[in-house]
Amino acid sequence: MKFRSAYIASALVTAVAVASPAAAQETDWSQRVTNSAMGGHVMGNPLAKHKLAEYMSYTCNHCAAFEKDSHTALTANYIKKGHVSFEIRNFILNPIDLTAAMLARCGGRTKFFGNHRALLLQQSSWLKTFQSTSPEVMKTLNNGTVPERLKKIAAAAGLDSLMKDRGFSASQINACLSNKTEQDKILAMTTHATKTLKLTGTPSFTIAGKPLAKVHSWTALRPNLVALPQ
Repeated sequence: MKFRSAYIASALVTAVAVASPAAAQETDWSQRVTNSAMGGHVMGNPLAKHKLAEYMSYTCNHCAAFEKDSHTALTANYIKKGHVSFEIRNFILNPIDLTAAMLARCGGRTKFFGNHRALLLQQSSWLKTFQSTSPEVMKTLNNGTVPERLKKIAAAAGLDSLMKDRGFSASQINACLSNKTEQDKILAMTTHATKTLKLTGTPSFTIAGKPLAKVHSWTALRPNLVALPQ
C-alpha cells in the first residue's frame, strides 16, 4: 500500500508539472473589448498599466493610414501582452464622419473593432462613392431629421452596403443610425477632444489622458510606446 501511495503521489506531481506550462500561458488581451466611461471602445486589459487612446475621424486619410500601419505591431507587441490598452474615441469632423461612427458601433462592443477596421480599410472606396454623388441627391442630404439625414448619407456613400456585407440587416443599420444615446456619446467625445484636450487634428493620441504633442502617425507614436515600462 505504501508503494501504491507513493506511486500515486509521484504521478500527481508529474501531472501538475506537465500541466503547469499550459496553465501559465499568457492571456491574449487583444481579444478583450470593454467600454470606457467616456463611451469609447477599449481593446486590451482594462487594468493595463498604460492606457493609450486615439482620437480619430473616419474621413481622415491619416487615420486610415494609422490603422494600416499600426494594427499588427500595436496588437502583438503591446495590447496582446496586457501592459497597454488601446481605446478608440471619436473626433467628428463632418456629417459623413458621424454616419460612419454611428455604424461602427453597430452590434455592440464585440463587433466594434471589426467594423472600425473595415470602415478605415475601405475608406478610399466609400469616400469616392460619396464624392461622385449627383448634385440632385446632394441637395437632399440636409433635409429631414438627423437619423433621416444619416441614412441618406449612408446610402450615398455605400456605407449601408458595407455594413450589409458584414452581416447587418437594413433594419439593424437603420436602428444604429437612429440611436440617440450612441450619437450623444460620440459627440461628447468630440467635445472632450476639442474643448478639454484642445486637440486640433486627427489622429491624435493620449497616454494616461495626456495628449502627445506632434504625434499623428504610427511612426511618431511607436517611440512613445517603446519607452513605456512593462
